[in-house]
Amino acid sequence: MRRTVRIIKGVIKGVLLAIVGVLALYSVYMLIARYAFHNEMPSFFGLSFAVVATGSMEPAISAGDVIVVCAQETYEEGDIVTYYSEDFQGYVTHRIVSKTGNAVITQGDANNTQDSPITEGDIVGKVRVFQIGVVLFTVGSGLCALSSTLPVLVIARGVQALGVACSLANNQGIITELFAESRGRALGLVATFTALG
Repeated sequence: MRRTVRIIKGVIKGVLLAIVGVLALYSVYMLIARYAFHNEMPSFFGLSFAVVATGSMEPAISAGDVIVVCAQETYEEGDIVTYYSEDFQGYVTHRIVSKTGNAVITQGDANNTQDSPITEGDIVGKVRVFQIGVVLFTVGSGLCALSSTLPVLVIARGVQALGVACSLANNQGIITELFAESRGRALGLVATFTALG
């Protein structure tokens, strides 16, 4: 029994050290990419992270939300994408409203007008906050189940919290999109069950 506990502890420590190592490598890479190579949106294994500056995508994405952007081969109408805009001289996160050949038209959910046309080459990637949040929460839950010491449990709960934060960032936008005609009732039910725990 003690040998099994030691093996499990060793595996948990190995997994946590690997996570810390990847995060340290990621931090060093981001610092070098941003400050040495002046890349405003560096990607790490195909993923980029950004903080939304405006409320143009309300209610799906609010100002201050952290988004995860994943590069893809193709993009479809309805996808929320991040791209470089010459008009704004910076990165913009909006929804694709139409696509003709290589020309893509985007628009913020809270905006009345469409953006200037862009090409697929201007797109950094598709926003994937919700899916990554579910994966992080699942990994955190697994680590909680395997934890045998308080520090490991606290770190695992932190991973769970990060996953929940990513999932809840898009929760209301997804509900609003799915239940357009009865969104008040749907949002009320989610708020009720969230309050009940």
